[in-house]
Amino acid sequence: MESKKIELAGFLALFIGLLVLTFLVFKPFILIIVLAAVLSVLFQPLYKMFVRFFYGNKSFAASIMVIIALIFLILPIIFLGLQISGQAQNLFSFMKIDQGQYILDIQQHINIFVQHFVPSFNFSISDYIDKILVFISDNFGGLLSQTTYIFFQTFLMLLALFLFLRDGDKMLDKFISFSPFKNEQNKEIVGSVDRTIISVIRGTLFVGLIRFVLITVAFYFLGIQDLVLWGSVGGIIGAVPGLGTPFVIIPAFIYFLLNGHILSAVYVMLFGALLLFFVDDLLSAYFFGKGLEVPSLFILFSILGGIMYFGPLGFIFGPIILSLFVSVVDMYKILVLKKSIQ
Repeated sequence: MESKKIELAGFLALFIGLLVLTFLVFKPFILIIVLAAVLSVLFQPLYKMFVRFFYGNKSFAASIMVIIALIFLILPIIFLGLQISGQAQNLFSFMKIDQGQYILDIQQHINIFVQHFVPSFNFSISDYIDKILVFISDNFGGLLSQTTYIFFQTFLMLLALFLFLRDGDKMLDKFISFSPFKNEQNKEIVGSVDRTIISVIRGTLFVGLIRFVLITVAFYFLGIQDLVLWGSVGGIIGAVPGLGTPFVIIPAFIYFLLNGHILSAVYVMLFGALLLFFVDDLLSAYFFGKGLEVPSLFILFSILGGIMYFGPLGFIFGPIILSLFVSVVDMYKILVLKKSIQ
């Protein structure tokens, strides 16, 4: 008995030591691996269609999916990141040199109004904008100075995506073989993770992309500068229904109002109302309601916290972590409460 305890203690020490070392080895690539795994889940229906089309040739179908991901997802994101970085730096320079007179006008009106009730109140919009622009510039600006590193990461991510698509079923079966749970429970857990990830990622990416395009086009016709930057802000924060649209539309409305462009201000508010109804209410409810029952407030914090911790990719990783947490709660329902997941 004593020898078995010694053997078990030795095994646990060896296992924990190797686990720590393995984590340290994979740590620089964890974000790449997670992103590739999530993309493989997202592209799984299209990948299976290609497998059937190419008579079961998984390698060729996975290669086609990697090319599609590179052309229609990775390259546009890199290009968009460069545009956002440039416009953020231009706006930052404008704020530093000209101090943005219209921003100061807004700030003065807010201070005068609030100081009637709280005399000691002093609000500085420029300070907050400076912090936001510095954050954007620091994160997206790395794309300009780390081209080789970005290329290397992109290559590894696409390679991982290829392997996850081609061998994903084998990897999942191998992982499930170590599970102490029953086969039915494993299927329910995997199905819950799959549904929540697809729901969050599709809702976050698709709704954000639609909002970004609409805001950018609308601001282009209204003659607003740095439209890609503001469209991106609306698209990212707007992943939470009802929040992103006012965050961008209201400052634009105030800007036109203070500069005497009443008609443009009316157009902005009408556009914002339509955007709130069609995108925030209808599309967001459709995507997020198909697999993730989480209050919008938690989705907001997952996005903002993800961006603060992981940088630009936190826009995706934050909701993924939230979705995995929801899946763990579903596991609790299955294993402890003995309830099935619908």
